[in-house]
Amino acid sequence: MQFTWVQKLSIGTGAALGLLALMGFVSYVSIHQMIGGQQAVAATNQNIARLDAVVGRTVDAENAQRGFVSTGDVQYLEPLNSAFSDVEDAIQGLEHATEDNPAQRANLDKLAPMISKRFKEINAVIATRKRSGVDSATAALKSQSAVRGRDGIGPQAARMREAELRVLGERTRAMTTTGDTALRVILGGSIFALILAIFALQPLRPSVERRLTQRLSQVLTAPLPELQLTMTEAARHAGDRLVRLQQVIAALNGPVTKTDVAQALLSRGAPPLVASLGLVAVGDTTALTVLRALGDVVPHLAVGSIVPSNLALPLMESLRSREPVVIESRAERSGKFPTLARFSETGTSDGAFVAVPLVEDDHSYGALLLAFADNRVFSDDERAYLATLGRLGGQAIARAAALDP
Repeated sequence: MQFTWVQKLSIGTGAALGLLALMGFVSYVSIHQMIGGQQAVAATNQNIARLDAVVGRTVDAENAQRGFVSTGDVQYLEPLNSAFSDVEDAIQGLEHATEDNPAQRANLDKLAPMISKRFKEINAVIATRKRSGVDSATAALKSQSAVRGRDGIGPQAARMREAELRVLGERTRAMTTTGDTALRVILGGSIFALILAIFALQPLRPSVERRLTQRLSQVLTAPLPELQLTMTEAARHAGDRLVRLQQVIAALNGPVTKTDVAQALLSRGAPPLVASLGLVAVGDTTALTVLRALGDVVPHLAVGSIVPSNLALPLMESLRSREPVVIESRAERSGKFPTLARFSETGTSDGAFVAVPLVEDDHSYGALLLAFADNRVFSDDERAYLATLGRLGGQAIARAAALDP
């Protein structure tokens, strides 16, 4: 059947408009699915943040307990109530978020009683200190199991966190697949619609056809934009580190003490790496004094104590080289530091560790130590993040020393 030029124009135009409508529908469905996926990813990230808060704030409560037992200073108890409130809010949020996840709810049902028991133990030790003195409280304290213990709150929260990370990966991959499908449909439909447009415009005047053909060839040969989806686990961690750096900068902006600097590095800068022990010490290659410590540390690393030589080796090396000392496995630890003692009494920090010098210009003011329960690989981005923390901490300590020499 022979079509007239009007029929050809109608067929081509109708087919092109139909394809555009189809692409619009596909785009709508894909964007709707991606928005749902982003909301799910945000909810998963919030659950991860809540689990981090449960562990971090419980560790803060333990540190407040230890400080009060050793000194009797009631100022150490000030963070206790806020820590309990933060943990309680996080648990309530997790209860609501896991209503449709039986496996995570079962994990949460195990975690919540452990937290309640831990805070009861903390309050009991504090009451013992007030009633019976430091010796009785110290004895009760030794019988407790710390958050980072093998069967404590930390490992249970870590298991829930790993489950959330798996869900995050699955949702991210689903979003990537949806985006790729939408990309292929849109690009394929666009090219086909352009071909139909050429066919429909054939009956027009030669001058118009030449101009259209020239413009079309320019469009076809131009690079087509690609949709790049960045909602991946690595991007989420990078975004978290960027936010943490902003928090550290904000905390160190203005007059601060050396203790404030240590607190900012450990409570704001260290969490993205999920270490089991954190320590900030100030000094030089001859002696280092513990400024702040978080986690299950040995008594020799208590606040205000001199770091023993058998524990100071990696810190001293980082000060001498002015570069982070990164140990990723127990084998590497044994090979490079065979005489290095344990950082924790329970052995929960005997895996990988990193010692970061706190530097400013040509001066070193101390070191940040983060230790882990098991082997761990540090990416280039994480190493750069740690080095940045070291520079920020060194600059802030330099300012603090200038204000209060």
